[in-house]
Amino acid sequence: MKGDTEMETEWTKQAEDMFKTWTEAQKRLWDDWLKGVQGLGRSQPLEAWVKTAEAWEDSVRESLKVQVEWTKLWAEGFTAVKGTPKEMTEWARQGQEMITQWAETQKRLWEDWLDLVKKLRPSGLTGNWEREGQKFAQTWQEGIQRALDAQADWVRVWTVGQAGDRTREKSKGAGA
Repeated sequence: MKGDTEMETEWTKQAEDMFKTWTEAQKRLWDDWLKGVQGLGRSQPLEAWVKTAEAWEDSVRESLKVQVEWTKLWAEGFTAVKGTPKEMTEWARQGQEMITQWAETQKRLWEDWLDLVKKLRPSGLTGNWEREGQKFAQTWQEGIQRALDAQADWVRVWTVGQAGDRTREKSKGAGA
């Protein structure tokens, strides 16, 4: 049977891998969207706009689906390992619920955002469509990178904090 420290290290590695996969999926989403926006000046603006919005919507949906599925597999991994403390199994279940709720929240936010994007028309933009689209894409990409960085920071704090909590609990139990 694995020791608690080894299991915690394994769990932390799994959590880091999960969030890395999640972040990479989101990055692919933005890269795909950016490629679509960059092609807007080369075709009919309205047609390109609609195709880009549809591709974006598909990418978002797939990214969120992968996020939820990966988290489910990760959480199920805790119940499959013999000797996993009940607290860690419960914590994994709570983590899965939290990520699922977060994915649902993101889905609603994205649906609202994409509905807005679909209502916009390239003809309503002033100036050069390609230039305006590039500026919008660049600003959006920078914002997304900041959001991804914030997520990564949150994950680091969360996983370190959880490991610290378990260590403190063990110390209390040993000293009692």
